[in-house]
Amino acid sequence: MEKSFSITPWKYALFTTCILIAGFNILFFSCGVVTWGSSASVYGGYSSALCGALIFAVTFLGLYVALKESYKFSNYYIICSILASVMLVIYFIIFSSMKSQLMWRFEERIKRLFAERTNQNDTMQPIHSLFRCCGLEGPQDYLVKEHGALPASCCYAFDCTVSRHIYQEGCGTKAIQGLQFQADVNYYAAIAIFVLELLSMLFAFLMGKARKLLKIKDDETPISED
Repeated sequence: MEKSFSITPWKYALFTTCILIAGFNILFFSCGVVTWGSSASVYGGYSSALCGALIFAVTFLGLYVALKESYKFSNYYIICSILASVMLVIYFIIFSSMKSQLMWRFEERIKRLFAERTNQNDTMQPIHSLFRCCGLEGPQDYLVKEHGALPASCCYAFDCTVSRHIYQEGCGTKAIQGLQFQADVNYYAAIAIFVLELLSMLFAFLMGKARKLLKIKDDETPISED
């Protein structure tokens, strides 16, 4: 018990930090894909997904290091965390510079999809379903122009027979506000992940240092370098 005392605080600090990183990364990953994808930016969506996947991989390595208490793997974790942090910073800079442009592109996309809709092709269906809105200004866009016919995507569970299932807000307002919220979550989640990555590297360093010192002080204690 006495031998592991110096390792234990850093071990649990690293473990807890990695759990927090994983939680924020779920928000970063999902909101990033939605933000870029809704703006019809395929490569942006891929970059967000790739960055999130890398952070997940590094986080699982950090959990493994914390549980194994390995000096060798703590160094591997620090190297991988540096690479993930650099990639996150690059993504953050690009996203910050394009954030307002993405919002504008999404607004234009909504207008274009609404103009291209037909009775046979509900081009607004992805927007209606994702943001739970209807038309540009509301259901009246269809009730007036389509002689009372609402597309099924304007209703919860595609059931327009119940009046309370009809989405009352227009996508010109609700969808844009919804995407703005997703973009903000992606933005602040990236900041939180970066700060937590720095902390996790510090904890991994201190845990590895304590493990190395323990090995020096007690050669009889088996230390796993794997």
